[in-house]
Amino acid sequence: MKRLTSVLVLMMLCMTSFAQDPNFHVYLAFGQSNMEGNATPEAQDKANVPARFKMMAAVNFSNPARTKGKWYTAVPPLCREGTGLTPCDYFGRTLCEKLPENITVGIINVAIGGTKIEGFMQDKVASYIASMNPSSESWLINYFKAYDNDPYKRLIDMAKIAQKDGVIKGILLHQGCSNNMQADWPEKVKTIYNRMLNDLGLSADEVPLLVGELVGEAEKGSCSGHNSACIAKMPNYVKNCYIISSKGCPQRGDGLHFTAEGYRIIGRRYAEAMLDFLEKSDENAQFDAVSIAPSLNEMVLTPGSNSIFAIYAKDANGKQYNVTRKCTFEPEDPSVAVVNGIQMVAKGTDGETTVHVTYTDQSGNVVTTDIKVAISLFPLTENGFDPSISGSGTYNGNTKALTTTKDGFGGWKYTNSIDISSYKYLVVRLRLPSSAKPTVRIYNTTDAAGDYYEYAMQRNKEAVIELSDLKTKGGKTLNLKKVQMIGFSTSGTASVYLSEIFFSNDGVTPITGIEDIVKMNEPKTNRFYNLNGQRVNGLQRGINIVDGQKIMVK
Repeated sequence: MKRLTSVLVLMMLCMTSFAQDPNFHVYLAFGQSNMEGNATPEAQDKANVPARFKMMAAVNFSNPARTKGKWYTAVPPLCREGTGLTPCDYFGRTLCEKLPENITVGIINVAIGGTKIEGFMQDKVASYIASMNPSSESWLINYFKAYDNDPYKRLIDMAKIAQKDGVIKGILLHQGCSNNMQADWPEKVKTIYNRMLNDLGLSADEVPLLVGELVGEAEKGSCSGHNSACIAKMPNYVKNCYIISSKGCPQRGDGLHFTAEGYRIIGRRYAEAMLDFLEKSDENAQFDAVSIAPSLNEMVLTPGSNSIFAIYAKDANGKQYNVTRKCTFEPEDPSVAVVNGIQMVAKGTDGETTVHVTYTDQSGNVVTTDIKVAISLFPLTENGFDPSISGSGTYNGNTKALTTTKDGFGGWKYTNSIDISSYKYLVVRLRLPSSAKPTVRIYNTTDAAGDYYEYAMQRNKEAVIELSDLKTKGGKTLNLKKVQMIGFSTSGTASVYLSEIFFSNDGVTPITGIEDIVKMNEPKTNRFYNLNGQRVNGLQRGINIVDGQKIMVK
C-alpha cells in the first residue's frame, strides 16, 4: 500500500510539473490604496490590453463578471470591483511589449486601501482588525472581510493556484502611508517577503521584491519622508530588492494618490526594474544558441528619444534567455541611432538605419539578427504617437484615428527640443473632415498646461501653417528654435483621422531632415568632417559638418 501511495504521489507531481508553463510569468502584488488603484481608469487604459496579459481575480466580481481563482484578460480594475488604475496595469502591459510574444504575464493583486503593513502579517492581522473603530473605520473593516479577514492567506491561496499554470517571477509592493516613517517597517516587510518565499517554495535568488516609492517631496507628497526613512533602506533587508522611483509621477491633489498618468509612469518603472532583473538572471546561463530575436523588429523614435528593448537567444529546446548586454550592435548609420546598454537612442533628426546584432554563445557559435530603426518627427504608429499628453485619449495606428477628451491633447514630445526655424510651413492633412474641431498646437515646453501656439482647422482636411512670427495664446512669440511638443487638441466629440504631417518650404512638398541641416551651395572651406568629428576628403553621402553647419548630401 505504501509503495502504491508513493507511486500515486510521484505521478501527481509529474502531472503538475507537466501542466506548469515556464512561459507563463506570474507576479504577486500587495499593498494599500495606490496598489489597489485610486484613479479612475481612462479610455486608453481599457483599450488594446494585450490578450497575453492576464489577471487572476482574488475575489468574486459582479461587474465585470469574474470568479475568484480564475484568469481573465487584465482590463482594469485588477484588484477588486470598484477599484481603480494600479501600477500593475502598465507593469503588465510594458512586460508584454518588451518580452517575447510567447510569454504570458499574469498579475494577482491583493491590496487594501488604508491598511497598515500589519494587515499582511498573519500573527498580527486579527489584533489589528480588532483595534479598528466600527463606526469610523467600517469601510476598512469591510475591505478585510472581502478577503475573509486574512489578505495574506488569500494572496498565498491564489498564488498556489497560479503555480499550477505558471511560474512566479516577482513580488510587487506599494504601501507605507499608514506606517509613515516607522523605523520597524522595513523589518516587517522583510518578514512578509520571506514568509511568501517559504510558503510558495520560492528562492530569493529568483524572485525579487519591487518596492514603489510613495508620492514624492517634489510632488508635495504627504508621506514623502517614508521614501528616504524606510523604503530606501529595503535593499539592506532583502537581497534582490528594487526601489521604484515616483519622481515626476503626478498626484491627484490629496498628497497621497497618483493620477492615472502617475500610475502609468510608475507602472512602467516597475516593469523596467523587472526586465533588468530578468536580464541579469540570464547572464550566467550556459547554453548553445540556435537563434536570437529582438523584442521589437522595428522601432520608430522621435528625435532625441530612446526606448528600451531586449535580445532573446533560444536554445535547441526552445528556452529563451535575455542576452542583450552580451550582444554587439553595429548600426549601418550611427548618425541615425545607436545602442546604449538596453536602450535604442535616436541620434539623428530624420532617417532610417538597420542595426546588426551579433551574439556569440559559450561554444563560440555566432548568431545574428537585425533591428530596423526609423527616426521621425511625426511617427503615426501607436508606439510613436501619445494620445494622452493631456487628458485621456486613444489612437489607432492602423486607421490613424485620434480621439481625445474635451480639450485633451495628443501628439509628439521632443526630449531635447527641435529647431524648425529654417522651414516655412507646417502641413497637416486629415483623411476626412472632422466635427471634433481639431486644432494644431505647438509648444516650447513639455507641460501641456503651459503656453502654446494654436491653429484651428475647423472642418478643413488640410492646414498649411506659415511658420513666421507665431504668437502663443499668452501673446508671446513662439521660439521656433526650441520646439518641444507638436500635436492636436479636439472637442472630444468625434475622432480625427490623420493622414500626414510634415514641414515644407512650398506648402506642398515634404522636406526630410530638420534642425540645422541645410542645402549646400559653395563651401567656404576645404575642411569637411563627419558626425564623429573625423576629417574626410570632400562631401560624403549623408550628413557632413562644414563651416560649423550640418550639410545633407543625398
